[in-house]
Amino acid sequence: MFADRAKIVIRSGNGGDGHVSFRREKYVANGGPDGGDGGRGGDLIFEVDPGLNTLNEFRHVRKYFAGNGEPGGKRKCHGADGQDMIIKVPAGTIIKEASTGQVITDMSYENSREILLKGGNGGKGNQHFATPTMQVPKYAQPGKPGIELEVLLELKVIADVGLVGFPNVGKSTFLSRVSNARPKIANYHFTTINPNLGVVDLEGADGFVIADIPGLIEGASEGVGLGHEFLRHIERTRVLIHVVDAASTEGRDPVADIMAINKELEAYNPEIAARPQVIAANKIDCFYGDDKEAALSKLKETFEPQGIKVFPISAVTGEGVKELLYHCKKLLDDLPEDQIVFEKEYMIQEPDFSDEPYTVEINEEGLYVVEGPRIERMLGYTNLDSEKGFEFFQKFMKSNGIIEELEALGIEEGDTVKMYGWQFDYYK
Repeated sequence: MFADRAKIVIRSGNGGDGHVSFRREKYVANGGPDGGDGGRGGDLIFEVDPGLNTLNEFRHVRKYFAGNGEPGGKRKCHGADGQDMIIKVPAGTIIKEASTGQVITDMSYENSREILLKGGNGGKGNQHFATPTMQVPKYAQPGKPGIELEVLLELKVIADVGLVGFPNVGKSTFLSRVSNARPKIANYHFTTINPNLGVVDLEGADGFVIADIPGLIEGASEGVGLGHEFLRHIERTRVLIHVVDAASTEGRDPVADIMAINKELEAYNPEIAARPQVIAANKIDCFYGDDKEAALSKLKETFEPQGIKVFPISAVTGEGVKELLYHCKKLLDDLPEDQIVFEKEYMIQEPDFSDEPYTVEINEEGLYVVEGPRIERMLGYTNLDSEKGFEFFQKFMKSNGIIEELEALGIEEGDTVKMYGWQFDYYK
């Protein structure tokens, strides 16, 4: 079964925690802090694989996590970095944030490799927190967490020209004749399931990529049948070829078919419906008597005044095919060479990680000691001699959970809290 949509969970790796340790060697008294830094978390990377043309792999595996960084060690040993997770996707895959449907990135054209989620930085070991006032830091920085997202993958094929038409009008036969593609061909009364791509080589001119978009039915723009599954593959094409059964071998009206398809394109995306179109009036080898001229005249009278040229062809015998292809090439040459790329709509937010480490403990003198770079920084910019400054200090203690930790250690009213050069009596 062809798959062109998938929902997966991705996550970059957590950074490893910094380590708390002190140099302990013979003949070295009071060795300083030597805790190493944690390793960096692995990145989550998307990469285009030219050998892939479906999202089938993602039907079986739904979670893709990068490796976590290892914690730091003694003697300033740095923790190992986490392993990157590389996810291979076909060219033309759009990655969206699952809940909003907003585009995160488009893996197309030059964008063949992108780090989508960066791994968390490793935490610093206690060697970094030694200061003249705190030479024995008993804390280290925790690793920065990775980022987790649920994303939707959508494959929108990359082709210059798209073949559209109702089922069983000869699109697959046409594609097999004009390109190197080898789609399955049979007289089915239902649609091809897989979009097929082929390269058209033209004598004396550059070739182009053509895609057989699975057959559309009325109501496709509203999701009837596999409507949305198929319509998304037309979004990158710059020229559309409507293949119709001009001979009405199954009783279909080719004029009504083209109008129905254009109506579906307009309803799905007006920009697509406005792109240059060509009509391939197929199966002219199946006409009997004078029916051929009447049928072709009706098509030309209806659509050529709208600027849509009609080419009588036979995908089976090859009649008229070359003229149609050269006309398509001219249309492509006259169009701007802008690549149809889906713009980024969703910005990945890195988690807030401003909570630097601190410790709360009781020393030998029975004082409650609170230390850490966050505490030291707060005391540096707070005027505790003013009423407002002390009020800010109290809110800081409460909002950061320090009061809660002091109470968990059993602090009572009148006990002393020490913070670097400051001492306070605790009162509720």
